[in-house]
Amino acid sequence: MNAQALPSWVNWTLAVCSGLLLPLSFAPTEWWQMAIVSLAVLYFLIQRLSPKQAAFVGWLFGLGYFGIGVHWIYFSVHLFGAAIAPLAALITLIFVLVMTVFPALCCGLWARFRFASSSIVSAFLFAALWVLLELARGKIMGGFPWILVGYSQTTGPVGHLAPFIGAYGLSFLIVLSSALIVALIFSSTKNRLLVFPLMFLLVLASFALKGLEFSAPTGERLAVRLVQGNIPQSMKFSRDRLNHALDLYSDMSTQASLSDIDLVVWPETAIPTHYDRVESALEPFATYMQEQGVDVLSGVFVREGDDVYNSIQQLTGERATYRKRRLVPFGEYMPLRFVFDYAAKFVDIPMSDLSAGTGPHEPLEMQGTSIGLSICYEDVYGEDMRHLVPASKVLVNVSNDAWFGNSAAPHQHEQKARMRARELERPLVRVTNTGVSSAIDYNGDILGRIAHDTQGILDVRVQPREGITLYARTGNWPVFLFSFFIVAVGYFALKMRHSSSY
Repeated sequence: MNAQALPSWVNWTLAVCSGLLLPLSFAPTEWWQMAIVSLAVLYFLIQRLSPKQAAFVGWLFGLGYFGIGVHWIYFSVHLFGAAIAPLAALITLIFVLVMTVFPALCCGLWARFRFASSSIVSAFLFAALWVLLELARGKIMGGFPWILVGYSQTTGPVGHLAPFIGAYGLSFLIVLSSALIVALIFSSTKNRLLVFPLMFLLVLASFALKGLEFSAPTGERLAVRLVQGNIPQSMKFSRDRLNHALDLYSDMSTQASLSDIDLVVWPETAIPTHYDRVESALEPFATYMQEQGVDVLSGVFVREGDDVYNSIQQLTGERATYRKRRLVPFGEYMPLRFVFDYAAKFVDIPMSDLSAGTGPHEPLEMQGTSIGLSICYEDVYGEDMRHLVPASKVLVNVSNDAWFGNSAAPHQHEQKARMRARELERPLVRVTNTGVSSAIDYNGDILGRIAHDTQGILDVRVQPREGITLYARTGNWPVFLFSFFIVAVGYFALKMRHSSSY
């Protein structure tokens, strides 16, 4: 059986539906099996299609995949950017349509380069094209590496390979597995006899690497207090709420005993103004915390000349500052300016024209522990985060996921932080304004969590770790080079087939 035997409308419907399945493999549902099912259906549908037909099926798949997966952009632009609903919907639609280009290209190119005589080579080619285009999606226009297929394995059966190959490597394995399953079911008997041993070897290799670790505990546990104020985004930047925010976070930080606390962390933009405006007002609190031997980190805006930076400020001790390097599209800058520049006049997102920090990304020394800092969207980039190790023994991320509303995005963001913890084998503490705030161990397991849309504190003890994983050493280069090699072989094989036909 092949997709050409089905009516076109059935193929198209299956393409959209299979795309709709893929987001179910990510948080909050985390049904990792859906990633394999979804991609297997897509791979089946493009068998024996022309490049144009396959590209169209991939485009329809992308409509379902990204239409559900990044629908939260509408909340960011409409509910919190004050754009009228039709404009917010249009911006979201355009963004989704841009994203659909990637699966469309993957399917179209595969149909052009595929090896009809070898199910295994064709499966590797599909996985290679998919991952190369995921990598491209993480680079073009500043990058948007959201809901990568590899994130489905944060809690999946091959998630333990993250320290070896990272999220993109996991994407390759899942896409390859999906394609091999299709080959196993629908290929000739000869091809099945080759596919089955390969799948067995992949499973065997995965089990052989389970339990291997690159890092080890070091030093004493760090006692951290996470503070989630749950101030609604619509009220956060109001002038008359500024004093309330400062009082709220100060009071919550000290509402329980500090005798066993080393570090208090406030979320991104917990101080919703420039730091120099409130530094003197915060001085009594900072002095008190320092007397208690407690460090405090807070998200705040820092200005230097005409530039404003989304930052983490150390309120005590050395008063060090970290400035965010990766900015959030639609929240901190407007992507696709040539499309959205006019529309930006009708969107009112506070502090949405920020500057990116530069210079070496070095950890801060607090309480005898090297702590690697990141802000919000930055923990989505494993290639950036890996530079924080081996120097950092603990990772801290502060976020403002209130921009996403009551959507899947806050949970998806936490899932990405869990993947970073697994890739780098470091505990990661993430604190957000309205949730989800959580402490994650080096295996990506949740040590404690403050739920979404909840006000509260969470005291946890995290174990610093030292060492460097294979992924932290190499980054995405191995999977990129391997995938590029496969596609290059496919390209030159196609050229040779064409030349031999004359």
